[in-house]
Amino acid sequence: MTTLIKNIVCVDGTGQAPYKADVLIKDKKILAIGSFPSYRADETIAGNEAYCVPGFFDMNASADKYLTLFSQPLQSDFLHQGVTSILIGNCGFSLAPLFYGSLSQFAHWGGNDHININWKSTREFLDVLDRQYPTGVNVATLVGHKVIREGLMKDPSQFRALSANELQVFRGVLIQALKDGAFGMSTGLGYYPYQGTGYHELRALVDAVKSGGGIYETHLRNEKEGLKDSVDETIRLSRDVGITAIIAHLRPFLGFESDYADAIVKIEEDTARADVYFDMNPFDESAVPLDSFIPDNLREMDRNALLEKMDDPTVASRVLQNIPTIDAAHTIIFNTPELPFLHGKSLATFAQNRDLTGRKALLELMRAAKLRGAVFYRNLHAASIDKALLSGRSLIASNSPSFDASMPDSQKPKRATGTFAEFLARADRAGISVEKAIMKITGLPAKILGIEGRGLLALGYAADCSIITRDREIKYVFVNGSAMVREGSVVANQRRAGMAIRKKKS
Repeated sequence: MTTLIKNIVCVDGTGQAPYKADVLIKDKKILAIGSFPSYRADETIAGNEAYCVPGFFDMNASADKYLTLFSQPLQSDFLHQGVTSILIGNCGFSLAPLFYGSLSQFAHWGGNDHININWKSTREFLDVLDRQYPTGVNVATLVGHKVIREGLMKDPSQFRALSANELQVFRGVLIQALKDGAFGMSTGLGYYPYQGTGYHELRALVDAVKSGGGIYETHLRNEKEGLKDSVDETIRLSRDVGITAIIAHLRPFLGFESDYADAIVKIEEDTARADVYFDMNPFDESAVPLDSFIPDNLREMDRNALLEKMDDPTVASRVLQNIPTIDAAHTIIFNTPELPFLHGKSLATFAQNRDLTGRKALLELMRAAKLRGAVFYRNLHAASIDKALLSGRSLIASNSPSFDASMPDSQKPKRATGTFAEFLARADRAGISVEKAIMKITGLPAKILGIEGRGLLALGYAADCSIITRDREIKYVFVNGSAMVREGSVVANQRRAGMAIRKKKS
C-alpha cells in the first residue's frame, strides 16, 4: 500500500525550518520526501499546503490507570489530537511486571480488573498488547515502583524499608524489565504510604535503571508546602546517578505560585549538572482519585472497612475537613464503575437531588462510588501554567485516558481532547515558531526516551504523521502508515494500527 501526500509543508520534528514537499508512504514507513509529480500511488491526498508533522507523543497518558487501553482500544481521543504514541506506566503504576496476575492496584483509579491477564513480565505484556489488545496508537511503557515493590514484599500493607536482599532482587527485576522493552521506572512518591520511600532506596533502584539505559520519572513527594524540597530531591537524584529524570505533571497549585516559579528556575538552571524535565498540560484542573481525599491517618484501613467507618459521623467529619473548597459546577466525575451513569457528569448534577453543598456532595459521592473513581476540578494557577508551558524543560502530556466514544466532548475534561492543539495555540501566541513547537511534542520526546525510527518526518522512519491546517485542525492522522483519521474523523472500522514500542536493548 502506497500513499502520496502532495503539496505539503513539512515540519519534520528536528526544529529545522519548514519546507514544501510531497511525502510518500509505503506500508508502515516513510519511503521518500521530495517532488513526485508523476508517481501513481494507491492513494493520493491533496495537502493544499497544510502542515505535515510527525505524530505527537503524549509523555504521560493514563490509558493504563483507567484500563481504557482495553475498554477503548481505538484510543480515539488521542487520535483526534494528532497523538500517535503514548507513554504509560507513570507515577509508580504499571501494567507489568505482575507477580500475581492481579490489577487490584488500579481500583484506586476506578478501573476494573475484568481483564484476561495472561502476562507477568514486561516482555509478555508487550507481546500480548500486540497480539491480543492492539490499539489505535503506539504504546511505550515505564515500570512502576509501587507495583514491583508490593509484589516483592510479603505484606505490602506494612510499609517499611526494603532489606538489602529485597533491594537486590528489585534491581534485578528492573534490569530485566528494561531488557524486555520498558523505557525506565516511575515512582509515586506523593501517594500514601510511598512518601516514606528513602533516598537510599531510590538511588539504588535508579542506578539500576541507569545501567539499563532507562529514564526515571516521578510523582513528587509533595507538590505544595514541600514542592521545592521535592524538586531538589529529583535534581539531586539525576545529578548523583547521571540519569534523565522527568517530574510527572508538575503543577502550580493555587497558593503556591511563588514556590512553583522558583522550582522551574531551579530545573532550568541545573541543566549542566542534572538532566531534569517536567511534563504538564495547558489547563488549570487536576485529576484526583476519590480516595485521595481520605486523611492519611485513615488510609491504613482496608477499603471496605473504611467505607463502613465513613457512616460514622465522627469519621465522616474528619474526611469532610480534608476535602478542599470545591466548585461543584466545574467538577467532573469520571470512571466510577459503581455509578457508571455519572461518568462525565458534574458534581453539581450529582448534588442537585440531594440538597448538598460542593464538599458534602463530594463526601456523598465517595460513599456512593465506594471510593472508586476520580474527579477533575480547578485547583491550579493559570498564569503560572502559561509561563511554564513554554519552558525548554517542559514536555506536553494529557495525563488523561481516552474516554468512552459515547461521551460528548463537552463532558470530557479539556485535556482529553485539546491538550496538543491548545499547546500549539499558546506557543503561536507567544511567538514560538511552529518548528520549535512541533519538535517539543515529537522529536524531543523520542530523543529523551531513546526511541529510534520515530518522532521525525524522515526517510525510513515509521509513518506516524499528521496533516494539520494552519489553524491547527487535524485532518489526517497516520499510525504506522494506516490512516486512522480522515478528514477530521476517526475511521472506526479501520484495523487498529498501533503497536507496542520496545526500548532497544543496550
